[in-house]
Amino acid sequence: MSQQVISYADLSIINSALRSISSDLSGVHSELGTLNFKQDQLESELVKLAEAFADFVAADIKHKALQLAETRQGNLKQDLQIKFGYYADVRRMATGILQGVDTGVVSDDTLKFTTEEVMIKAPGYWLAPALVALAAWVRSDRGTNEKALNEALKRDDYKTTLFFMLIMRRLARNEASMKWLERYFMHQNPHHLDREFIVILEAVTTGVFPPAARQLMMTNVKNWLDQLTQGDTYINEQKSQWVAFFEAKGPLPEGKYPLLEKFSTNWDLLENSLKEAKTHDILNTHFNDIVSSSADFSKSVKVQLDEILSLLVTNFDDEELPLQEEVRLNQLIIQMHGDKTAAQAMMNAEKHIFDEKVDFLQLLTNASFNPELAGATKVTQALAVSISQPWIIEAHDTFTAQSRSKIPQLVELNIDDFKTTTKDGSNENELIEEQEIFYKNMLDAKLRELSFPFAGVLIGAFICILGFWAFSLHPIAGIVGLGIGAVLIWNALNSHKKKKKRIIENIEERKQKAKEVLRGCIAETVDYRKEHTMEDRNAEKVRELLQSIIPEDFSSISKETARNII
Repeated sequence: MSQQVISYADLSIINSALRSISSDLSGVHSELGTLNFKQDQLESELVKLAEAFADFVAADIKHKALQLAETRQGNLKQDLQIKFGYYADVRRMATGILQGVDTGVVSDDTLKFTTEEVMIKAPGYWLAPALVALAAWVRSDRGTNEKALNEALKRDDYKTTLFFMLIMRRLARNEASMKWLERYFMHQNPHHLDREFIVILEAVTTGVFPPAARQLMMTNVKNWLDQLTQGDTYINEQKSQWVAFFEAKGPLPEGKYPLLEKFSTNWDLLENSLKEAKTHDILNTHFNDIVSSSADFSKSVKVQLDEILSLLVTNFDDEELPLQEEVRLNQLIIQMHGDKTAAQAMMNAEKHIFDEKVDFLQLLTNASFNPELAGATKVTQALAVSISQPWIIEAHDTFTAQSRSKIPQLVELNIDDFKTTTKDGSNENELIEEQEIFYKNMLDAKLRELSFPFAGVLIGAFICILGFWAFSLHPIAGIVGLGIGAVLIWNALNSHKKKKKRIIENIEERKQKAKEVLRGCIAETVDYRKEHTMEDRNAEKVRELLQSIIPEDFSSISKETARNII
């Protein structure tokens, strides 16, 4: 009796140990079964996290750049006000004095006091003694006039000459105006013109000078054009700047194709190509705006001269240019919503506007790019574009050819490691079939990786064998052994079946999602190609518009003005 109790106790310990082993093996198989699935999920989540983090960093950089640009622009404008703010007060006085003399409501004493005060408060500024000389001339004070005029010429011979040339014309002193003009052109070099020569171009454009003076200006301008266009050096430089200008004019990203942006491996090329194609429509609007600008024929010569004088005196002085350049860069960063790269590209296209000395062709380009920064009006911008038309067309042809040569022929896709390409989305059925094969192969590979639970089955079988042997000792022990072995075998096979099912379900779910993404990418590809083709056609519209621009259309007084220039 005691022997049977001991045997039963021993079998209970074995039974307990086997149950523990069975439980542990079942847990291990379960964990191994879900490991690959979790690993795939983890990789997918990590990719999403990396993409989200990259988007966050890019957005944060733009936001900080935008905030910094806004702060810097405010500080720079404050610096300009502190350093050169009084210049603005002096500038406002120039046409004010002339208009005051016209109406006769400003006394000589007031003119004298005001201009002499300016002389004291704006040391070194050329316009201060020029205004003193003008006020002295109005009140017939020859001695003060000569002293102030000499001082103004000493400070800035170039601008003072221009200033009095325009003043004499405004006061209908045509002979004196002609003398100043002759003096002005004696020292000009078409390779190194001061920025203020744009004022002369403005005068030619608006036709405010009498025939003799206008003819002198046009003769010099025509000679300069002939001289600078004989070789390719200057023309090629302008063409390169125009190409850069066209490239910088492209629109900002619109996020119109989110699936391609996420799943196309060559999206950067696709996006840039569409941006360049869309540039044509922007250029069409840009040049149409220029062409539609025209002078107001109802304006009197005095009003036109006052506007030109304002251009001269309000144009940035050389010492202001570095700060004005920084202001412009930060202004562009704000316009581009914090995109410093796009802002710098536009700044690079405009950079010669801030040069102190330029050649005549560069002067035309500056006026064409940004008349406000160049110190000109829209009318002069139109004339500058019309004169520059031949190389603008060549630059646009170059830009168009380069853009078309860079159009990606294929849209490259990577959807859940399924890599494929499509030209225009017309091969949708073939791509879906390829994707089906891809996931079938993936399923086969995953199932091959899932090993049969030989260990669990063998252990269960071994325990069953022990159970058969235990029947010779005790029937209950045999039954228990057989039961445990059968449970182990069933658990192993059931766990294998569940893991197989999970793999099939996981692959099927991924396949369905990937199929939806693929179809979405194909649909976006079709829309992308249609939009790209439509936008690219606008290149011909721009070319036709540029070819239609003729200089004779942009002269306020006579078509002979522009015709003689060309």
